[in-house]
Amino acid sequence: MIKFERYIHINDLFEHYIKIFDGDAMAKLMVSGITSENEAILFSTFVWKMVEKINEDEENEVVVLGGADNTEMLPDLNYEVSQYMSQVGFYSVWERISDSNIQ
Repeated sequence: MIKFERYIHINDLFEHYIKIFDGDAMAKLMVSGITSENEAILFSTFVWKMVEKINEDEENEVVVLGGADNTEMLPDLNYEVSQYMSQVGFYSVWERISDSNIQ
């Protein structure tokens, strides 16, 4: 199970955006955890899709989890995802997907 401990609000962020994107595959992955490179790619890609939506929601003043600007959570999100991906041995996948989304 993927459960973030240090910044627990990141769990709520995932839950919200999984519902927004109708992410059945992501919901299942959050329960089962990441065990393969393909799952790591799916997870990392979803995180970046979520980041884009967080920015879009902020620009459109959409209230999410009680706030219209959740971009302040992005460093916490990065910390939690980086930690998790390191723990399960797929940090290089996270880095590769992140690099392709930043450029």
